[in-house]
Amino acid sequence: MNRSDKERLARRQRMLARERGEEPGAVSGTSGDVGLRTPRHLRRDAPQPPPEPDGARVQAIDPRAHLKKDQRRRHAFWGVLLLAAAAAVWVLTGAFADSLVLLGDVTDTLTIYLNHNGSWPANTGITTPLQIEALGGGFVELDNRDVVVFSPTGGKIRAFQPGYARPTLAAGRSHFVVYNRAGTELRVESRTRTLYTRTTEDPLLLCAMSANGTLAVVTESSRYAAELTVYDPAFRELLCWQMTGSEGTPIAVRFTSDNRRFAVGTLAARDGQLSSRIYLMDLRGDDQPVYNATTGSLLLRLQWLTADRLLAIFDNYLTVLNAADMTELVRYDITGGTLQSAAVQGRHIALLVQLRGGCTLMTMDETLTPLAEIPAGQATGLTAGASGVYLLSADRVQFFGYDGVQKWEQQYDTSPLAVLETDKTLVFAGAKAEVLEQ
Repeated sequence: MNRSDKERLARRQRMLARERGEEPGAVSGTSGDVGLRTPRHLRRDAPQPPPEPDGARVQAIDPRAHLKKDQRRRHAFWGVLLLAAAAAVWVLTGAFADSLVLLGDVTDTLTIYLNHNGSWPANTGITTPLQIEALGGGFVELDNRDVVVFSPTGGKIRAFQPGYARPTLAAGRSHFVVYNRAGTELRVESRTRTLYTRTTEDPLLLCAMSANGTLAVVTESSRYAAELTVYDPAFRELLCWQMTGSEGTPIAVRFTSDNRRFAVGTLAARDGQLSSRIYLMDLRGDDQPVYNATTGSLLLRLQWLTADRLLAIFDNYLTVLNAADMTELVRYDITGGTLQSAAVQGRHIALLVQLRGGCTLMTMDETLTPLAEIPAGQATGLTAGASGVYLLSADRVQFFGYDGVQKWEQQYDTSPLAVLETDKTLVFAGAKAEVLEQ
């Protein structure tokens, strides 16, 4: 094969290679066709990462991030555990019930503010009240048929008829209880609604309520002289005391301002004579000291002057007791007259004593030191206020300072029945309550 035939064969092979898509390479022994193509420079790029899977992103793992996440999880776990423990303590200690009571009081206050505004004087509809008590800045009033509740602005909040033969009430700061003395039903009320109604197995003798709504209920008993049960504001039993004949029957109960302790005055027949005792109790049920009154003296009232000093008013003497051991700190004997009425405000005491020629108003301080004695004529009642005494008679109200100085008097067409210091000082006369102008 000559040279020209070889060149034709080489060209034919290159053409066939192009048609097949192959890159023609240099053929040894050829002349210029091989050098007709400029050699390309080989490019070496950096290695590329594999493609990411769909919907996912590969991230670098940081050990510190995992440590922080674990710490957050541990903190969250212990936080939930502590909250659960706090909630358990909250419920078991009664704080939950107290919080619900507080929430209810706030709701009542808002409802009263928005819906029960009024003005003074206010017509209560009750002309012969059995009791009038301060309640949440307003008052609650009771006669033998009706109960009415009024707001601090003179608006009538509600009225109802419990239907009791012998209705009696006891009030706390914003709650009150209405019960049927010698009956078996009681109703615990807020200012706007009935909270609950309970029926006891034995007849009711006495109910007393603390400022926060803790309730003491005294009933008769088939096996004991009486039974005293204390309930928290959610009506859960806190203490039950079944009292023997020697301990006596409760006739007075008074809670301390912290709602944790209470004094119980009892009456029993011992050696053919009436005998009064005063027990100091706390809600843990621990044994407490006892005060034995003078034989034949009848307890009329208990009042806490301070957290550790208890005033006991009897029909013939007064005494201030040391709560630590229930011993007498001071004593004042009433001689030459009969105690008609007594009132206490803060650390001041006012007494209305019946003498032959009329009544005498006596004022004292917390040590039972007499401050003043004022002729009171035919006075019908008195109220102790923050700065003095309101003395009621058939047609007027007189106001005396505790030092015995008369400040003013006001006459009325109808007999004043009561004076009450609440958000405003109110006087009740007939079926009307009005602000007492001083």
